[in-house]
Amino acid sequence: MRIGKFIFLIFLAGSIKSLGQDDRSWSLNGYVKDLVTINVPEEEDSVLIDNLVHNRLNFSWSPTAKFTTRLDLRTRIFTGDVVNAFPDYGALIDVNNDYFDLSAMPVNEDKIVIHTMLDRAYVEWTESDWQLRIGRQRINWGVNLVWNPNDIFNAYSFFDFDYEERPGSDAIRFQKFIGYAGGYEIAVKMADSLEAITAAGLYKWNKANYDFQLMTGIMKDHLVFGGGWAGNIDISGFKGEFTILQSLESNAPAELLSSISVDHSFANSLYLNGSILYNSTGSDDPSALFLQSTANLDIRSLSPYKWSTFFQSSYLFHPLVSGGISTLYFPGQEGVFLNPFVTYSMKPNLDFDLIGQFFVQGEPTSVTLIFTRMKLSF
Repeated sequence: MRIGKFIFLIFLAGSIKSLGQDDRSWSLNGYVKDLVTINVPEEEDSVLIDNLVHNRLNFSWSPTAKFTTRLDLRTRIFTGDVVNAFPDYGALIDVNNDYFDLSAMPVNEDKIVIHTMLDRAYVEWTESDWQLRIGRQRINWGVNLVWNPNDIFNAYSFFDFDYEERPGSDAIRFQKFIGYAGGYEIAVKMADSLEAITAAGLYKWNKANYDFQLMTGIMKDHLVFGGGWAGNIDISGFKGEFTILQSLESNAPAELLSSISVDHSFANSLYLNGSILYNSTGSDDPSALFLQSTANLDIRSLSPYKWSTFFQSSYLFHPLVSGGISTLYFPGQEGVFLNPFVTYSMKPNLDFDLIGQFFVQGEPTSVTLIFTRMKLSF
């Protein structure tokens, strides 16, 4: 029955787009991507190749200037060697459902898995100086590019590059806007118990051309307090954020997560970004990075190590070709992550990407992943 409802939703969205193209209250856009993953094992002769077809439909309806409904449907088709190697591969990728299970798996076989999910589904009411949103949504309180200790609702993994929209939460969120870049927010994420609930408030203001914020609340049976800023040093961007967590169940010491970043754009299109993350409870285990799951993350698992550093450079080589490299280095762990990338804009709505992910570590292992991706937007 659930599968039928999703198929009906796709049909309905397409019908609305075709029948109401002149009605500005309706909107439908999205993309189709094909991602090929080539996994080169360190000590094996065989190469593992997988394919992911990824479709997204973003549907919104605004019958009035104040009221909006949004439904975003994410559908993925997995095939290849890794899918064949895991008998229940569908269970591994059926994540980020939050409180409500808004997913369906019409096919979960040895050679192919089809998974579809609503990762945005909310209603929104907006007045001149406040907004109320109820449903599955992204609550983004972080200010940095890579690591966001203030994102207590929707933490994400930098390695999951193919999910640009990032996960959402089943939540209620109220925003009050005050002056220029100021105001406050109150958000509550739904949970099965009080121990699992996340609820917090955020206050923002602007001073001396800097945006500041402070937050406090509860995250999964932890008291949290944090803050952040975003501004400029001369013509370079300067951002930072921190969060302190104190367990309500034990006498364990408080945890501190903090990140700072600096970025600069040159006139010739060269872009540089550097960032550092401190995790007071970080691990000394060299294998921690490889054992870390990218599913159901929270801010405490942004990086498994005490210190993590990031550097990125990108450049527009041609009006149609851009590229660069991102590097993660973990001091004291003899580990480094290299992420080169090239994008070719074949047409205004068609892009081709070549991406590498190289995890290099003396012990216990190294990983080489190469991706090709074609993306058609509409």
